[in-house]
Amino acid sequence: MDLSAIWIMAVSDLRQRIRDRSVLIFALVVPIAIMIVFNLLFSGLGSSESLKPITVRVAAEPDDRVAQGLIQALSAVDGLKVTATLVALSSADDLAADVESGSVTVGVVFPAGFDAAVRQGGSPKVELIEPGDGGLEPRVAGSIVSGYVERVATGSQAATAAGGLGIRGADVSKIAEAVATSPPTLTAEAGRPSNEQLSTGGYLVAGQAALFMFFTIGFGVITYIQEREQGTLPRLASMPIPPRSILLAKVLVSFILGVVSTAVLLEVGALLFSASFGRMVPVTVMIVAAVMAVTSLVLLVTRVARTTEQAQAATSVIGILMGVLGGSFFPISGGGLLARLSDLTPTAAFIRGLGLTNGGAGVADLGGPLAVFAVFAAVSLAVAALLGDDEVFT
Repeated sequence: MDLSAIWIMAVSDLRQRIRDRSVLIFALVVPIAIMIVFNLLFSGLGSSESLKPITVRVAAEPDDRVAQGLIQALSAVDGLKVTATLVALSSADDLAADVESGSVTVGVVFPAGFDAAVRQGGSPKVELIEPGDGGLEPRVAGSIVSGYVERVATGSQAATAAGGLGIRGADVSKIAEAVATSPPTLTAEAGRPSNEQLSTGGYLVAGQAALFMFFTIGFGVITYIQEREQGTLPRLASMPIPPRSILLAKVLVSFILGVVSTAVLLEVGALLFSASFGRMVPVTVMIVAAVMAVTSLVLLVTRVARTTEQAQAATSVIGILMGVLGGSFFPISGGGLLARLSDLTPTAAFIRGLGLTNGGAGVADLGGPLAVFAVFAAVSLAVAALLGDDEVFT
């Protein structure tokens, strides 16, 4: 095996690929553009700072204590700018117009006698007026109102149950009020993800890097088929170079393109999303192992495809399939067959491995993802060798 000849052919192909704008577009421009779009979409996710001030008007009788409780509940919401006011029940007809005009986020109407009916176990209806075009602020305000009304309904049900047990008068009202105002049985507190998981931004970056790895690596190996169609390959084979060295040069080009583009995408994505993937050495090992596994799969495609169009189509289909199944766009969770198949893909192994490195894992702790890469590469190379019927595998 002539290593110098392999390197010379690889360098020549790399120069051609760099001059070919398409490899730069699919390897860097398109994935970075997608990351920028994701950054714009998710930069304010989970933050109430992106919400506009919310205005709620509650139409009810002046002595309706349930309506007054809603005003207090809305005003006490942390992290939101909510202005809640109680208006006369006679102005309920004007609420719909105010909501549609945008001057009021949502309107709430408590019918006459609502307070007394609830305390006696009745089920009067509360009208929630929301704008027709929806929006995040109306949904948030509507959710708060609905949650409060559900608590009141629970108190009304308690009053009904108390009446059925023979309790009468003021005691029924006290029971309904106690149930409606009691603290929730279960509470939730803000937590933090496992130290073996990526942040939302980090997951998106890792997923897109794994997805476009297939397209980038395909540019190097597929040139083998192009040269075979154009007649360049037979001329190269006539030179004093082992035929296997020609294909190894293409594989080396794919490997270099895959490693460089993936490393750049992770670095750019980390800057855009303020994400972290861990120490350089374990992350580099993950990149190299993933690229080797994907290169083996793309090499298998060249053994099956007869034309460049077939190879490009097969690479695109496999890349998208592995991306969807491996979780490039959304995580595949659960314990079913689909989740198990997802764990066996190089895409999922790459994302999972970066989660481990983000948690401080070293190379010795990456046995699971590296095993997936090794098995994937071994199977792909074995099948490619069995299918090989040209001079490269003889």
